[in-house]
Amino acid sequence: MRMTRLTTIALAAALGCAGVLVVGPAAGASAQLGCQYKVLWPTAGVYEDPNPNSVVVKTKHAGDIVGASTCEGGGYNEYGYVLVTTDAAADRRGWMRVEAVVQI
Repeated sequence: MRMTRLTTIALAAALGCAGVLVVGPAAGASAQLGCQYKVLWPTAGVYEDPNPNSVVVKTKHAGDIVGASTCEGGGYNEYGYVLVTTDAAADRRGWMRVEAVVQI
């Protein structure tokens, strides 16, 4: 399953280098259980959209647990994102940089 996630992230990054916005479900059993992540960075933004130019709707801190009921990833240029649930986003779907979190 880890290889699948790495492949998905690599594909998103490759397409992102072409300026393509990529959003979709991640494969694997964890998609059925949801995805939970622990924030690694001292502070990490939760973006409205998976795009570095998007509005930061919330800030999370190292050790915070975030996640969503489905596993989704997105990419924009060289940036990879994971889906997190947040009331601060208009559609309750926020996005965090993949480097800022680790799946638990």
